Amino acid sequence: MVLKPNRFRSIILFFLLALTGQHFVAAAEFRLSLAGAIQMSQEHAYGVKASRFDSLGAVYDYRTATALRFPLFSLNASSFYASKLPSAQLGLKKTELGSHNNYQSDFRLSLPLYAGGKITNQIRIQRENISTKSLGVEVEKLNNAYLLRKAYLNLLLSRSLLGVAETSLSRINIISQDVQSLYRNGLADSVDLLEAELIYQKGLRSLAQNQTVKNISHYSLAQLVGLSPLDTIIPIENIPIPGPPDSTGGNIDPAAFGRPELKVLDSRIRTATTLIGLNKSDYFPTLIGYVGYSNGKPNRDQFNKTWDDYYKIGLSLNWEFNLGGKVKSNSLSARQSLFSAQMTKSKLAESLALQATVALENLKYAYQVFTISGNQLDIANHQFRLAKERQKVGHLSVNRLLELEADLTATEQTHQTSIINYFISETDYLYTIGSPKIFGGL
Repeated sequence: MVLKPNRFRSIILFFLLALTGQHFVAAAEFRLSLAGAIQMSQEHAYGVKASRFDSLGAVYDYRTATALRFPLFSLNASSFYASKLPSAQLGLKKTELGSHNNYQSDFRLSLPLYAGGKITNQIRIQRENISTKSLGVEVEKLNNAYLLRKAYLNLLLSRSLLGVAETSLSRINIISQDVQSLYRNGLADSVDLLEAELIYQKGLRSLAQNQTVKNISHYSLAQLVGLSPLDTIIPIENIPIPGPPDSTGGNIDPAAFGRPELKVLDSRIRTATTLIGLNKSDYFPTLIGYVGYSNGKPNRDQFNKTWDDYYKIGLSLNWEFNLGGKVKSNSLSARQSLFSAQMTKSKLAESLALQATVALENLKYAYQVFTISGNQLDIANHQFRLAKERQKVGHLSVNRLLELEADLTATEQTHQTSIINYFISETDYLYTIGSPKIFGGL
């Protein structure tokens, strides 16, 4: 049987679709607000997940430290055979000391009664470690929200610029049709036709460029929220009209910042302070109380080869002195770590204060650009409308009209960019001061 060409092509297409069908099935459409995208990103971010595991690990480290306060139960057991035993002459009888078959087990329950602050300070350090690791989660969440917010805004910007390019191409197409009509009526020459066609090709190139930028922005956002690049993300966030930033509301005092990095350093300072006390605790002895039970054969009785058991209760004192000044050196080292943590926090606070000041100035400038570009856009629209009317009656050249259209397109792009740049600058400011607003919408 011979297959017809059309039928053969249909079969080939069917098999190709069957092989690649999973890609088409996997694609989906997601309408995301900014806050919704941030929430999805927080659930997907590997850095946030890793920091949560670190925080959980710190909890178990704390439990390990607190367990040092509880009694310690120990068991030592042994069994062995001795081929030769020492003997003793008791009168006329020679007696072996010990037993060829030996069995011994010792049980002991001990409890630290005094450790000079070692256990207490270890528990405090691990408690601070929980705080540090928990704040590490906040650091990751803040960084992730910052990256997601900028990626979302970049997608909004790229979609907006793509719309401007499409509108511009539509205007150029209308101009080109008018020029062709004028050419047919003898009111335009071939130079005008070529000029219109050249501008149209430039518009196609601009459209392709903006489409590529939009696709790249889409891929970046899809990765952050945990979606496939094949999925379609439609941002549904309403872009409000930018308002003047409140200069008085921008508290540049780092003490009022919500940056978790500052709180992490506070925890480091408290840990370093506790570490000084931990090292000084080596000056003091360790006192342990214990009770024990011993059972064995022959155990204490070296003459009667029978089972023997007994109980014991007592105290154990351990007090060590290093003659080389080890404890003092460790304490001084911990004190330097404390000073280092304090200086690191001061440096970060000073840096954040500068960043907040710069970010606020950029935000003010972004609002000025938005206001000015809006005025420029009104003027450019009015100018282009008048130019089209003048060109229709032959009072304006096609070349000049196309130049005005290019100016209008550039002004539209500048205005659309200024709107998104305002919210990008706002994002930088919110991130610098650690504002919880960064997790919400525009």
